[in-house]
Amino acid sequence: MVLIDIVGKEPILYSCNYACPDCGFSFPELTPRMFSFNNPFGACPTCTGIGYLMKMDEDLIVPDKNKTLYDGIKAFGSSTMKKGDTMAKMYFEAIGKHYGIDIRGKKIKELPRWFMEKILYGTGDEEIDFEYSSYAGVRKFKAPFEGVLPTLDRRHNETKSQGMRDFYEMYMTNSECYDCHGARLKPEILSIKVGEKNINELTAMPINKIKDYLNNLELNNTEKMISELILKEIDQRLQFLIDVGLEYLTLSRSAGTLSGGEAQRIRLATQIGSGLTGVLYILDEPSIGLHQRDNDKLLATLKKLRDLGNTLIVVEHDEDTMYAADQIIDIGPEAGVHGGRVMAQRNCRRSKTSRRFCNSVNI
Repeated sequence: MVLIDIVGKEPILYSCNYACPDCGFSFPELTPRMFSFNNPFGACPTCTGIGYLMKMDEDLIVPDKNKTLYDGIKAFGSSTMKKGDTMAKMYFEAIGKHYGIDIRGKKIKELPRWFMEKILYGTGDEEIDFEYSSYAGVRKFKAPFEGVLPTLDRRHNETKSQGMRDFYEMYMTNSECYDCHGARLKPEILSIKVGEKNINELTAMPINKIKDYLNNLELNNTEKMISELILKEIDQRLQFLIDVGLEYLTLSRSAGTLSGGEAQRIRLATQIGSGLTGVLYILDEPSIGLHQRDNDKLLATLKKLRDLGNTLIVVEHDEDTMYAADQIIDIGPEAGVHGGRVMAQRNCRRSKTSRRFCNSVNI
């Protein structure tokens, strides 16, 4: 670092590091891997890039609020309370005594909410006087109460038994990561913005909205020079997805939520972007699940792949797709073991408005 003291002006601090001279926060040089939640350099350390955490669910732990604390809290040893003294019984009664709440005979729904939060989520730094009686005698100690849910979470993380892990997971649900709020990236990565949006906010937008946003960025001459090729490449890839009728999708959408037709059209857009030639593509009903108004977009995509110098074999029952083919082959006469013979073949390009075959050859 160097401090330049200009006479008559404020001193200016220059640094070779990505660091704040006031708070000391430092940042490494930006690389593409930092923007991927599949890479430890970019993934949120709390949820490891998954976006959610398996946490104990209060509604599963306390399914019936008409019961008492003695028999209404699951997975915390309450099921054995009626058979004698347990640690859970000791915890609940000591906490009730500390806060002046009589829990005996009272339903959970009759207890104050603030008291239930102490039971379920812990007392923080506030210490409680506990007294536990057993065959070995009476044990007294003073300590904060961890809370039912944090205790069960800890037991789930620490257990080496798969059976116990499965038992605890019966009371758990997937909840949004409290650190990244589902963005799956580190906070410092999310602080990096293009325009007014970070990468998570951009990928949460529909594809056509992302294209419009990037095309309308206000950049100075230096920024335009730096981003020209990058924005051009991004724009082309987004346009490929729009051309196959997927402008409504978001880039952050999970692959498991896509229909078969959407997944196949994404692969088609990928192949167009790759610019490969001399490739034989075999497509099984690419129009399935596609709205009729988007059929023309799909056909234009298939023709673009063909015009790049590729060959496409399409198994299809859609009439518009068959009329758009350079060559059509009918396989039959029936399905399954009763088919497999070439019944007819035509080799022509005919406008679909004419609705008739030409140069048909029956075999």
